Amino acid sequence: MKRSITELKPVILAFLLWRGLLFLWGIIALRLLEFKASFPLINESLIISGYPQWLWQWGNFDGVHYLTVARHGYAGLINGEQVFFPVYPLLIKLVSFLTGNLFLAGLLIANVSALLAAILLYKLVSRDLNKNVAFWSVIFLFAFPTSFFFGAVYTEALFLLLLLLAFFLPGIAGGIAGLLAGGVRLVGAFLAPTAIFKPLNRWRIIAAGGVLSYMFYLWRQFGNPLLFLFNQGAFKNARANTLSGLVTPPQVLYRYLRIFLTASVTHYDFWVAVLEFTAFLFGVGILTWLTVRRKVPLSYLVYSWPALVLPVFSGTLSSLPRYLLTVFPVFIGLALIKNRPFKIGLAILFALLEVVLTTFFVRGYWVS
Repeated sequence: MKRSITELKPVILAFLLWRGLLFLWGIIALRLLEFKASFPLINESLIISGYPQWLWQWGNFDGVHYLTVARHGYAGLINGEQVFFPVYPLLIKLVSFLTGNLFLAGLLIANVSALLAAILLYKLVSRDLNKNVAFWSVIFLFAFPTSFFFGAVYTEALFLLLLLLAFFLPGIAGGIAGLLAGGVRLVGAFLAPTAIFKPLNRWRIIAAGGVLSYMFYLWRQFGNPLLFLFNQGAFKNARANTLSGLVTPPQVLYRYLRIFLTASVTHYDFWVAVLEFTAFLFGVGILTWLTVRRKVPLSYLVYSWPALVLPVFSGTLSSLPRYLLTVFPVFIGLALIKNRPFKIGLAILFALLEVVLTTFFVRGYWVS
C-alpha cells in the first residue's frame, strides 16, 4: 500500500500543481479582461452560490445548465437542457446535501474526478505499456490546452473517470462504470462495441444502457426519446446542428475553410474556429498514427474513433477541443513521442495555450 502511494506521488503532485496554478491564474484573469456576462441563468446558478467571482467563474457556460438541471430537474425547462445527460446533475444534487451548495458540489465532483482519472490513466497505461509513458500521459492530460475544463463544472472529468474505470475494471464492475458513463455523455455508448475483445470485458455491452435509459425517460416525460439531439439547435446557431440537418464531415471541413478565407483575423470567433479545426485534425492525426502502428489496445480505438467523429455530424466542430479530453489515447500517443526535448517543448506550448484559453473561459468568453 505504501509503495503504491509513493508511486502515485508524482501524479498527485501534477494534479495539485495544475489545479493550484489554474486557480491562481483565474484570480489574476479578473484584472485582465472584463467579464462578459452574456450567458442565461448566470445569476440563478452562479452568483446565488454566495462564493466570490474568482471561484464561481469556474461554473461558466455548460456549468450553468448542469446546475439548473440539478436544481429543477428537466420538467418544465424551456432552454433545451435535455441535451445535458442526467448522471452528473443527479450527483450534484446528492453531493449538495453534504456541501449545502449545488455549485460547490459540482466543482467538488469535477476536481475529485480529475484526480482519480489521472491516477487511473497512470495505472492503465502502466499496465499496457510502462510507467514512463504513463507519467507522460498524465503530464499531457493536464497540460492539454483545454484541460481546464476538468476543474470546471463540466462532465469531462467525471466521464473520463468512468470511461477509464470501464477499461480498467474486469467483469460487472467495468460494465457498471460503462453504464454510468453512458448516463453522463452520449459517446459513452461507444464502450459497448469494445465488449467483443476479451471475455472479461463482455459486461461493457451494458454501457449502451445508460443512453437507452435516458432515452426511455425522455420518451415517457416528453414523448421524444431523441430530444437530446433535437435540442442541440437551442445551443448552436445553425440548422445543421439538429437532426433535421445532418452534415457530413467533408461539408463541415469545407465550411471551416470558407471561414478562414472570408472571416477577419481580428475577430475572436475566427480564432475559435482555428482552434476547433486544428483540434479535429490533431485528433485524427494522433488516432491514425496509433491505429496504423498499433500502439494501444484496439478496444481503446474502437471507442475513440466514433467518439471523435460523431460530433462532426452536427455540422460544426464546436466544442471538439473539449471533447478531445475524453479521447484519452491522444495523451498516450503524445507520451509515446521519443524525442524528449520536443516532448517537453510541446507540453510547455500546450500549457501556455491553456493559460490563454483559461483566461477567456473564466471571463465569460466561449472557448469550446
